[in-house]
Amino acid sequence: MAVQARRRSPETQFGLLRFLRETYDELRKVVWPTPQELYRFTLVVIVTVVVIAAFIGAVDAGLQALTAHYIYNPVTKGS
Repeated sequence: MAVQARRRSPETQFGLLRFLRETYDELRKVVWPTPQELYRFTLVVIVTVVVIAAFIGAVDAGLQALTAHYIYNPVTKGS
């Protein structure tokens, strides 16, 4: 029994072209930020990253001090 190949419809024949055209159309609908908004948003991201990094660093230093004092501190004998 021979298998017949289905012909592609005109819609799917140029799938890449259609995809690129639709992508371009969607990008034209995007509301791009102004340079001032972009600057402000960038500052917000940088400040947020610095604050979170400082918090994680402080927690890490605190846990390191606790483990160094209570776990890794050698037991000394009293005289």
